[in-house]
Amino acid sequence: MGEGAKRVTTLIGENAGWSKRARGSTRAAFSPSRALSDIWAFQRDRWILWLPPAMIAGAAFWLLAPIDPPVWLGPVALLVGVAAAVALAAWPHATPTGWQITVRRALAGVFALIAAAGLGAIAAHVRTLSVSQPAFTAADEPLTVEGWVVANDASDNGPRLRLLVRNIESVAETPRYVRLSVSDAGVLTPGRAARCTCMLGPPAGPMAPGAYDFARRAFFVRLGATGFAFGRCRPANFEPPPSWLDRQRLQLAAMRSDLSAAIYEAAPGRGGAIAAALVTGDRSSIDADTNAALRDSGLGHLLSVSGIHMGVVGGLVFAMLLWTLSLISPIALRFSVKKIAAVGALLVLAAYLIVSGSSVPALRSFVMACVAFGAILLDRPAISMRGLALAAFIVVMIFPESVLEPGFQMSFAATMALVALFEMLKRAPHEPALPTPGPLIGALQATTRGIGGVLLISFVAGLATDPFAIYHFQRFAVYALPANLIAAPIMSFLVAPMAALAAILAPFGLADPALELMASALDLIAAVGQTFGERPEAIRALPKPPDVAFALCVFALLWACLWRGALRWLGAPMLAASIALYVFAPRPVAAFDSDLRAIYARDGDRWTLLSTSRRSTYARDKLGSMLGLSPAEIERLAQPEACGETFCQWQTPERMIFVARDTAALDRSCVARAIVIAQIETPADYTERCQLASLITAESIANLGGATITETPFGPHIARAWPQEIRRAWTPQAKGGEGE
Repeated sequence: MGEGAKRVTTLIGENAGWSKRARGSTRAAFSPSRALSDIWAFQRDRWILWLPPAMIAGAAFWLLAPIDPPVWLGPVALLVGVAAAVALAAWPHATPTGWQITVRRALAGVFALIAAAGLGAIAAHVRTLSVSQPAFTAADEPLTVEGWVVANDASDNGPRLRLLVRNIESVAETPRYVRLSVSDAGVLTPGRAARCTCMLGPPAGPMAPGAYDFARRAFFVRLGATGFAFGRCRPANFEPPPSWLDRQRLQLAAMRSDLSAAIYEAAPGRGGAIAAALVTGDRSSIDADTNAALRDSGLGHLLSVSGIHMGVVGGLVFAMLLWTLSLISPIALRFSVKKIAAVGALLVLAAYLIVSGSSVPALRSFVMACVAFGAILLDRPAISMRGLALAAFIVVMIFPESVLEPGFQMSFAATMALVALFEMLKRAPHEPALPTPGPLIGALQATTRGIGGVLLISFVAGLATDPFAIYHFQRFAVYALPANLIAAPIMSFLVAPMAALAAILAPFGLADPALELMASALDLIAAVGQTFGERPEAIRALPKPPDVAFALCVFALLWACLWRGALRWLGAPMLAASIALYVFAPRPVAAFDSDLRAIYARDGDRWTLLSTSRRSTYARDKLGSMLGLSPAEIERLAQPEACGETFCQWQTPERMIFVARDTAALDRSCVARAIVIAQIETPADYTERCQLASLITAESIANLGGATITETPFGPHIARAWPQEIRRAWTPQAKGGEGE
């Protein structure tokens, strides 16, 4: 057989199906093993991006554990993970390639993730120790509180003064801060000394299982007690606090208050109030209707100094400095004007951070901005997934408790999705650009591309944050996309430039025209929010997803954004599984809060409501939203006909549910397989004698808080807001105030 025949035999012989090439083709035929190898090689530099999510998971595990985890757990995980990862990566091997090397690298990556989780747990533990303070127990009688006003945390129900505590009557170990609801703040602006007569209690925990835990947030901001004042708080005359740092904080708070008042005086009205909130973080002048309209239209994020404001201010200052310095030849030819502009933007953002009050969202956004501009200084891409991972690492190390806050989760999710979109568009093949057919058509094409880009960015960011909005708030704004599309250009091209111009002209006393124009633009944004937010269908309410479904959805989002190529599409079945878990999860048949201000019960798809408090709708609205009821639906709910002042009953498909407030009502509730919520003392044999499915006593409500009742194949499952097995430093020891 000749040499040519041998070559032909080789081509058509064994494994010809995988090795045969088309005539004239230089591309290798498809091979499953080669495809998997290519996918793995494509992710070679991406595994490190999973370290910050592992840190977040470690911090979240430490914070959500029912009791304090062992002190040694985090350090051991860190040391063992680092040692094992380094050993596996550095261990010599006879062959530098092969499946053994791949497995060893995968194991090294797993141990690196364990080490990162341990580091997150250490950060959470250290942060908890650093903010720890004596627990405050509820007082049975009014107390006199002396302190300095730090801020006015106004809400829809009126002003709430946050005081740096100097002294509390009859309390030896005082908390650092208390917050009091007052009828009128009067002249007590931040920085002033005050004396109040009030009722105080520890911050309230979650009102129902899975609800927002205000006590945990208050613990980490060192807010030790909340309550309400009798009448007005009075100005006091005592010396400033002994700590130099506290004196500087009070001076800064007074400066911010004066600045807010000056802005509102220069531009009174709704727009001026929003302008003051954007510049100083003081939202006390914004009325409740404007708050509600912006929140329901999806524009509520504009009121808190966070990522969008840091991004707009930093980007505007960077662009202005870059453009200005580029026109100055001696500077542009000798220095890197891009780096000078980055330093200038960082300095302006640092000043903005101080003026705005240095809230945790603002600090988090400032850290992210520092990473972006720092990348420019180091000649690295400002927008990259590694930069975002570094920002997440820094934020978790400084504020590990923020990993459980919706602001942290939504801001990083939106940014991560947009960076992933940027990477996909950058790698996608593009058609060669055609010559522009004239200035008019060219302008139309550029406008179309710009509008399409804004729509795509808004859609992707909204899609990434919707799961978090549903989990934390059980609602999302239907018109958030169009409202933000209209508001974003106004913020970028009117509000931000006028704010910068006002800051430049303020030392010369010429800032009023710029502030008036800024307030007019913000009034226009408020009108946009009112137009969309007041629509009856503006808010879509959904029940709270199960924790497992939410965690799987977050993992699917991480998987799709952090990997490259075809591997990212494996996130689609994970997302489908999380949706299935959400859709088929059992729904509660009844729920009530820790003070029995609102009790919900469901008969099939129809909800009924017993509200025992006409004074406040806070519990009614918050608990209803957890169950998937919109504000409009809650307003339409009628009280059951068989409900009175002392007795109430519902019939669910499985059993009767009773609420009893006196002995006669307790006797009427003695029905087999029923659930009884008793607000009076019950006989010891009441449950056994009546063959009840469950008895919820007033004592258990006081100790365990609100509950949700879900029917299972094994009977009713009652989940409590404060289970006995949960004992953390922020767990309420006694009933507190209204919460957030």
